[in-house]
Amino acid sequence: MPQGTATFGFRPRLYDRAVRLIVERPLLLLGLGLILAVCTFELWIDPSNPPGYHRDEASISFNAYSISTSLRDEDGNRLPLFFRSFSDYKSPLYPYMLAAVFRITGPSGEVARGLSALLVLASVLLLGLLAKRVTGDGAVAVVVVVLAGLTPWLFELGRLAIEASTQPFIVVALLLVLYRTWRLQRWRHAEAVAAGVLLGLLTYSYTGSRLLGPLLALALLVFAGHGRWRWLLAAWATFVALLVPIGVYGLRHPGALSARYRETTIARNGLSGPRLVVQAVSNWLHDVDPLHWATSGDPAPYIHVGGGYGSLFGSVFALALVGIVLILLRYRHDLWWRYVLIGALLVPVPAALTVDRYNAIRLAALPVFVLVLSFPALREIVAAMRRGWAARVLAAVLVAAVGFQFAQFLDAYRTNGPGRLVLFDAGVGPLLARPFASGKTIYIDYDDRDAQTEALWQAVVQRLPRDRISILPDGGIPPRGSTVFGRFQPCDYVCVETARWETYWVARAEGPKKT
Repeated sequence: MPQGTATFGFRPRLYDRAVRLIVERPLLLLGLGLILAVCTFELWIDPSNPPGYHRDEASISFNAYSISTSLRDEDGNRLPLFFRSFSDYKSPLYPYMLAAVFRITGPSGEVARGLSALLVLASVLLLGLLAKRVTGDGAVAVVVVVLAGLTPWLFELGRLAIEASTQPFIVVALLLVLYRTWRLQRWRHAEAVAAGVLLGLLTYSYTGSRLLGPLLALALLVFAGHGRWRWLLAAWATFVALLVPIGVYGLRHPGALSARYRETTIARNGLSGPRLVVQAVSNWLHDVDPLHWATSGDPAPYIHVGGGYGSLFGSVFALALVGIVLILLRYRHDLWWRYVLIGALLVPVPAALTVDRYNAIRLAALPVFVLVLSFPALREIVAAMRRGWAARVLAAVLVAAVGFQFAQFLDAYRTNGPGRLVLFDAGVGPLLARPFASGKTIYIDYDDRDAQTEALWQAVVQRLPRDRISILPDGGIPPRGSTVFGRFQPCDYVCVETARWETYWVARAEGPKKT
């Protein structure tokens, strides 16, 4: 830099030092470039992939918008703890975060999905920080960021505006807090409270986490037992204090929080006792099958588009298995690694109690633990690469395997992803375009929750006033000649269908039925 160009007449020494560091250490420049590439990839939001807006996304987004403007949800409840959504009650963490974002940006599907992408990216970067703390090696941290950032499971989770996108970040943050406590051997109340808060947030993050949070809290016995009871009690007290609102809500709304579980539980058709345990264990073994996740994934195209590629890289699974062996051989007395192993065993438990196998959303924390378990193996490989060629050849093979699977994923995602039109209700917006353009009120049946949610969100996105959507009272009849929108509920009056997309329809009301 020429003399005199620096501010106030002096050379920016910090800038010169940074430039010199990058020039003299090209590997640092390469690492920064890889991290930047991962950030760019994770923030890639394509409005046509997934296409449309799934009804769960529409429900969460509309409730978030409603909270951001009136502090009330879709049903008029003021600052609710849980949000009624079809036959389920959505957890509050993500909707309230999205409400804060909408307060600044205004409502938008791209913004909502952008929040999910940011949450997943934050978890990826935090994984890199955790890897640096655990291994002490910056190269390992960069490798972990790249592997996590390119992992199909995490990437696809960040394409949807759903509650589960908060889980990876919370889990990584919890592991980071616990590692700091163990490494420094400072069993202070501040870290205990932080752990309790994170476990509480995890419990409020997703339906399945209402069980996972308490399980991981109970696992703190392994981490902080043997004379560290004050730390453990502080963490538990914080966690229990955060659970008090759930208990109160459960008492005031019996059955609300267990509604989704009753629909999906394996405890049905007389299955109970030992048979129930055997079935749960079998489900657990299926859900953690490395071969399945490396070659396939969630069979439902909601979170995973299929196409013959895995949700997790086979190389990462291999590294995790080697990592488990190294932990058992070298770090079995390390309480933090014990907690990681137990946490990896507990994560699939909530999903194992349901009828759906390989559900990527219910298992959203699993890829985090698989990546963390790969740390010891990655440290050994990186250290060996600095000494000889054998490790470099092994690393090249692993990189090639990851590259091959990643190329498969990109091809399937770009080819199959935009075709999920029905699943993501892509035709609802065009179907409602003409009724919205008419300037007239659209009437929807009292019981047709799907149609209500879609219409309310579409109206918000198009900046239409709330009174353009009218929810009929139970048994209500709209004015003759008015426009009706529905999905599952037929008209309780005379109506003539004028347009349809899949199961959604638009009709003209013709008055009450003749008796």
